[in-house]
Amino acid sequence: MPSPAGWREVPCIECGAFVAGIDFAERCAACQKRHRRRAQRVASRAALGAAVVAAAWCLWGLPRTPASRWLTVVAIGGAYGFVYLIAKRVAMEGLR
Repeated sequence: MPSPAGWREVPCIECGAFVAGIDFAERCAACQKRHRRRAQRVASRAALGAAVVAAAWCLWGLPRTPASRWLTVVAIGGAYGFVYLIAKRVAMEGLR
């Protein structure tokens, strides 16, 4: 919902500071940056856990062949990347 034409500043939903250029129920630039950093931290930890689980599964569940070693590298990288993207999106939506 855009702010009325006569209003130059609206309050940030998180810190309450009046900031020009944002709409109602939005965060200011500083709060948005802080929120994004926190979501990245949560996503990074979740992705690291998923990569460790994928590595354990690949190392103990697959035979010891050169092809399975490449599969292990791809699985660890893929698990980290996918879980990071999903966890970051969930954290951005869920964290306040």
